[in-house]
Formats: sequence, C-alpha cells, structure tokens
Amino acid sequence: MSHHEAFDDHEHPSGFPPCRVCSSTFDPDHKASWFGICHHCVYKILIVVFIVMISLSYIAWFGIV
Repeated sequence: MSHHEAFDDHEHPSGFPPCRVCSSTFDPDHKASWFGICHHCVYKILIVVFIVMISLSYIAWFGIV
C-alpha cells in the first residue's frame, strides 16, 4: 500500500480554517474576514458592540452609574 492509498482512508482537510468564534467551517463561496471570523459571527459581534455603545451613551448622558 502506497502513501497515497493510505491517505484516502483519512478525512481530507477542507483547506479553510474554522471560524475562531464558533469553530464552524467556512463556505467556499463566503470567505472569512481578515481575522478568521465568519460573517455570521461578525454580525453578531457588531450587534453586541452597538448595544454596548448605546448603553454607555445613556450612562454618559444621564449618569446612571
């Protein structure tokens, strides 16, 4: 058995690294961002950042703390 025949029994790597946040593999049609994060996680992170910014602005304006 040659090396190539033995390798056929193993799982071939997809060529795309997994997302750093959710560990899912990337769809070849949708490439990852520069940071290795899939687009779904980028949108989730942006929503959380947006909500934190709104909360901090209310704290700054009204002095809730």
